[in-house]
Amino acid sequence: MTSFDFDRRRMLALGLGAAATAFVHPGWAAAPYPALDRPALTVREPQRSVLLAVTQAGSRLVAVGERGIVVLSDDQGERWRQAAAVPASVTLTAVRFVDAAHGWAVGHGGVILHSTDGGEHWERQADGRSLAQTGLREASANGTPAQLRAAQQLVDDGPDKPLLDLHFFDREHGMVVGAANLCFETRDGGRTWVSAAQRMDNPRAMHLYAVRADGDTLHIAGEQGLLLRSRDAGRTFERLKTPYDGSWFTLEVPRPGVVVAAGLRGNVFVSSDHGGHWAPLIGAPAVSIVGSTVSVDRSLFFVTQSGQVLALHPFTQDRTVRVLEGPPLAPLAGLLTTRDGALITVGAAGVARIATPARAGTAWLPTGAVR
Repeated sequence: MTSFDFDRRRMLALGLGAAATAFVHPGWAAAPYPALDRPALTVREPQRSVLLAVTQAGSRLVAVGERGIVVLSDDQGERWRQAAAVPASVTLTAVRFVDAAHGWAVGHGGVILHSTDGGEHWERQADGRSLAQTGLREASANGTPAQLRAAQQLVDDGPDKPLLDLHFFDREHGMVVGAANLCFETRDGGRTWVSAAQRMDNPRAMHLYAVRADGDTLHIAGEQGLLLRSRDAGRTFERLKTPYDGSWFTLEVPRPGVVVAAGLRGNVFVSSDHGGHWAPLIGAPAVSIVGSTVSVDRSLFFVTQSGQVLALHPFTQDRTVRVLEGPPLAPLAGLLTTRDGALITVGAAGVARIATPARAGTAWLPTGAVR
């Protein structure tokens, strides 16, 4: 992994490795970041934009992507429209809702956005500038010399590091993670944030790509085999041993105690004891798995950087990941299953919908018209 690999999960998914390198060029460190203060780009067909993540907000679907674009669907992915107001035009990398109204999105520039109306309108709660200052204040008051140096470097670099994933336990308590060991926590719904980086056993400041929870047990996955576990809702963390030292780009918890981690070269491993012991899943092609979701029946679905959709049906003795049949897709970044049993994928070509993902040979359906 290079030092410019911080957003590898999404950049690999979209085939934008060169663009990622340009984005984090050291010469940008002292430059202003106008996209943080510029509203999202308005586009005619937002559902065809580069989109990186999709989630459920009650009965509504919410997807986010480049240039601050947020798209909404109220008919399970048949038709899409752009959100009414997003205050930043940076690339958004992840989105989660705790109920039909309250959700958060994170992305480049360290931005954290919050919605209280199902994704129609968003406000900025924090970004890389304010988060860096928060980290510096905390390190100045309580940190070690090494932590103080790291915090000062974050301020000096400017908001050049993205947040890549998030988890909210409820409307008040949440955590966001990202490049170079970025990890911040809120316990007041995002009004204030504190750094949680010092809780991580991550001395090389490796990137944190995914976070998932099983009750109060929180798992964080990162580069070079990094897996961290908290048993107390993020207050303390321990580092787990895994049989693979390549990067993990996605995590799922399909049922209590079971954790699935996937990443580079099609590697997928499962643990049935909260990450204590791991076993490989077979059958995935040797391309990076960059997104995942769990369906109502606890089937697992994955997407790859080459545009494939993979399925692993409820756990049995057969631990084989299978490629779903269908016409070729553009590089993918994320997906979810809808209430009517469809799969929604997002990626370089925007949104795609598959109506019956359990059946072999199912065709991918085009998205509907914008309202």
